[in-house]
This record gives sequence, structure tokens and C-alpha cells, in this order.
Amino acid sequence: MRWNLLDGVRGMAAMLVLLSHVAFWTGAAQIDTVGRLLARGDSGVAIFFALSAFLLLRPHYRAALSGSQVNAEGYARRRAARVLPAYWVALIAVLLAAVALPGVAGVGDPWKVFAHVFVLQGWTGETYQAMTQTWSLTTEITFYLGVPLIGRLIRRHAHPRVDRHFVILAAIGGVGVALQGLAAAVEWPVLATSAPAHAAWFAVGAAAALGVETWSAGLAAPRATAAVAPFRHDPMLALLAAGLIYLAVATPWGGPVGLSEATPASLMFKEVAYAALAAMVLLAALEFEHRRTPSPRLKAGCAWAGELSYAVFLWHVLVLQVLYSVTGRPLFSGGFWWVLIATVGLSVAIATLSARFVEAPAIRWARSRNRQPAQQR
Repeated sequence: MRWNLLDGVRGMAAMLVLLSHVAFWTGAAQIDTVGRLLARGDSGVAIFFALSAFLLLRPHYRAALSGSQVNAEGYARRRAARVLPAYWVALIAVLLAAVALPGVAGVGDPWKVFAHVFVLQGWTGETYQAMTQTWSLTTEITFYLGVPLIGRLIRRHAHPRVDRHFVILAAIGGVGVALQGLAAAVEWPVLATSAPAHAAWFAVGAAAALGVETWSAGLAAPRATAAVAPFRHDPMLALLAAGLIYLAVATPWGGPVGLSEATPASLMFKEVAYAALAAMVLLAALEFEHRRTPSPRLKAGCAWAGELSYAVFLWHVLVLQVLYSVTGRPLFSGGFWWVLIATVGLSVAIATLSARFVEAPAIRWARSRNRQPAQQR
């Protein structure tokens, strides 16, 4: 089943991330309350992580509850085809820009290039200015690598008392929040951006996957069902809750919006708030998808947004760097609206080319390999 509204949510998350970076580059993030609201577009990363966990772990929960098998054949190939070709094309463009654009630091040493080729920059902490957002790609791939093991544990330790599974996910999320506090206390930013420290965001998606499958199988956990019942009955209430959480994290409680170091308390608050926000957005989308049949236009729009979301994420910071280099504007200056419009327009145009000529062929190749008879492999 294709989750059209979740495709739309993915596109929305990409635009939130883009908005936060435009606010940072233009200096708009420093404008009192409005700036803090713009800067909190980085909550799109939490939505991305929750979506990944929901989509990738849902088949394992379904298999655990029904006693069926998960077809994991070609999993690594499908994930690699979805992520790496488009990423490598964007990386080549970033390296060319580092050489050609005035005022850019340059390519750096071979280790820096090597780390980026293998998407290790989230662990090294050293990245290109035009690719700063890809720390989250390192975190995402780390999660991808763990999915087969996580899925095996889910299937092996299935238990009729599914409340226990929600408790385990809550505990995992709590460990992630604690690691955020530790990362701030010892000033270890690489830990703060790692997959273990963002376990709460992934746990939210896993809990959503477990919830959907238990409700479908008639095994709904009473406590978990009671906790989300108001939002399931009225998904607009879930969206309202997401909006209120967004406003709360835009206050000083959510920590600084610039380059200042966050306190352990603010980093932990932000982690919990973003996890709750992602949960509300995901729950609302799933409920709307379940209750209503979207119009063909809405389906097409959501599919289009989801199709372009990854490339928009990959390219928009490079677009910003090129705009600033060509116009000669210093960082933290420039008109917010013209930079936003130019960045969205150019990013969407490049993303359209990437989706058609890079991502779609790679995905078709991975699927064709899965369909080949075993004797031909």
C-alpha cells in the first residue's frame, strides 16, 4: 500500500529543513520570536527519522504478530540504491563548488573526501559548508544498518502483551534523551547527532508501526490505545498538538538557535519535544489516510512532494552557497524572502532532474535485481 499522505509529510519535512537553513544563512534566525520559529524547521529531521522507522520496521512487527515471514531479500541493495547514487552526484557538485567558487574553503585532505564518499561525516564531525545537513544522512544509514538486527529481535521476542513492547520503546527513547544530555555536558557534538542519541525519534516511528499493526490485528494494547485515543478520534487535535509543541520548542526552553552551545536541559527538552511533534504529525497523517480517500490531485501532489524530498534535502544548502558566492553577500546577511524563493525554486528544479535521471533509474535497477530468478544470480 502506498502511503500518499506520508509522501506529503516527507516533502513537508524537507521544506522545514530548507526553511531553517535559509533562516540561518540570512541571519533571520536571530530575529526575536519570528527567527526562533523559522529556526525550528530543523524539526523536519525528527519527522524524517520517525518516518524511516515506521516504514522499515512495520513489516517486522506485522510478521511478529501474525507469525509470517519478512522478505528481507535485497534490503541492503534497495536502501543503497535509494540513498547513494543521488548523494554521490550531489557530493561531486559540492566538491566542484569547493574548487571553483570564490570564498569557499576548498576540498580539504583526502580523509575528508573519503569520509564523505562513504557518508561518515556524521561520525567525523568535519563536513563541507555546502553539505552540513548530511550529518543526518550518516545517522539515517546507521539506523538502516541496524534494521535487520532490530527486525530479528522484534520477531524473536514477540509477546502477546504488546504493552511491554511500548514500554521497551519508551525506555530506548529515554536512553537517547539521556545521551543528548551527556553530549551537551561533555561537549561532544558527534554523540549528539548520532543514531543512539536520536533513539527517541526512531522509537516514535517504531511505536507508530507497532500501533498500526496491533490495531489491525485486534491486539491493541489498552494503555497505549488509551494514550492516543483522543488524537485518533480527532486527527486535527493531533495537528493542533504538533503546532503547540512547535511553539513551545521555539521558546528559550528549546535552547539557542545559532552557533551557541546548548545546555544539557535544553537539548534534552528539544529532543523530547521533537519526538512528540513527530509522533503527532505521523499519527495525524495515518489517521487521515485511514479515514479518507484523497482526491487524485492530492494524491499526485503528495507523491510529487515525496519524490522530490530527498533531492531537495541534498541540494538546498549547496544552492545557498552558490547564491551567496555569486552575489558576494556575506553569511548572515541578505533578504530572507528572495533567498527563500530562489533556494526553493532552484532546489526543486535540481531535485526534479535528480529524481528523474538519477534516483528513479537506481530504484528500478534495484527492483529488477530482486525480480531476477535465483539461478541467474
